[in-house]
Amino acid sequence: MKKVLFLTIALLTAFFSDGQFLSEFYKKGAVILEEDVTFGTKNNWKELFSDIGATRDQGMDGKNKNIVVAPDGTVYMSHRSRHSISLFDKNGNFVKEFGKKGGKESDFVYMPTVIGIMDGKYLATYAVDGRMLLFDLNGTWVKTVKLDFMPLDNAILKDGKVAILGHTSWTNKTRRFVAIKDLNSGESRIIWDQFQPHDNPQNIIVKNKSGGMSSTSLPFTHPGLTWPRLLTTPDSNLALVFPETGDVRIYSSSGKEVKSYKVNAGERLKISQQDREAYYNNALKRIQDLEKMKSDKPMDEKQKGNLQSTIDQLKEQVKKYLDESLYPGQLPALSQVMFDSDNNLLVFSFTKEKDQNRFFVYAYDHQGQQVAESSFSCDKYKLDFSRSKFVFYHGKVIAVQRMKDEKEEVPVRLVRFNLKN
Repeated sequence: MKKVLFLTIALLTAFFSDGQFLSEFYKKGAVILEEDVTFGTKNNWKELFSDIGATRDQGMDGKNKNIVVAPDGTVYMSHRSRHSISLFDKNGNFVKEFGKKGGKESDFVYMPTVIGIMDGKYLATYAVDGRMLLFDLNGTWVKTVKLDFMPLDNAILKDGKVAILGHTSWTNKTRRFVAIKDLNSGESRIIWDQFQPHDNPQNIIVKNKSGGMSSTSLPFTHPGLTWPRLLTTPDSNLALVFPETGDVRIYSSSGKEVKSYKVNAGERLKISQQDREAYYNNALKRIQDLEKMKSDKPMDEKQKGNLQSTIDQLKEQVKKYLDESLYPGQLPALSQVMFDSDNNLLVFSFTKEKDQNRFFVYAYDHQGQQVAESSFSCDKYKLDFSRSKFVFYHGKVIAVQRMKDEKEEVPVRLVRFNLKN
């Protein structure tokens, strides 16, 4: 497939006293994200991001850092590879680090992620062990809430409640669901769920001799592409956005649906035979790399045997990449979604535009009428519009982004962008 970028559609949901600023900005034309050089000037990035070299092969990813911005502009950044959180002041300068790996109730057992500010006074975090740790805004541990399922996504609501996209597994099937959980009472209410069989022909599965296994989805077939996206609305309720259809459903914090509408993201893209052949060739290249590793890298007979077993299993399944029937008829209508700081809903979808690092913006009013077309671009950073890495704040953007220059000693930075036309 031609390089896939995102098409951004902004759906303006309501008129606010200051809510016209960004919509008027979009109307003026292309928007350039320009780094604010006064932000984080006191930081020693090499020291702060000392774990940047930790890799996924080690079970960690030092470049995978997420942020939450508090109402006063304070920034909290989670470090998965070192089980801690950094606090930055409103000027982007490092203040302190808190949290640690351990077995206590106040410790992180697995790699943590910051997820939001609850009721204006608690920083909420979660990890794959199903525990949510809450800290006060100074970084002091307050409480730990144990979940009985794995969290995949979330939205912090009002009155001590959080919406969670959860995951549970049975012998032959998986259940994914959205539950609104009261962290004070412990009560939960499920408002959406979906079941899926474990036996998915779209997966490339490798089993090891100890009984474990790894699974990789064919391109654009992972179910996560169609899971509902969870957002906190401007009034701290829940917005569920369904990527497959563009449907948006608004729920109160008690779980009652109060509003729904549909976002039109334009033409749906398809995966061509040329795309599938490219995926197939890339898979063959990965197999060749493993064969080269087996011949070049020193290893004992057991390690060689395990690696050869992996290679053999991949070879048996590699033709799946060419099988048109295993791919969706079209890509989801939507990818990422977020609210900007004027409470406009920004919806991202796939496009085949050739321009790299440029993201097109279509602005719609609260009645669904298009009012502007624009685009986002940035010269210095590879733009990542994930909600946990790109946050609108008072008409600007605070983000943790990777630099275009891969030769930079520290290629990831906490940055503030000004919007320019």
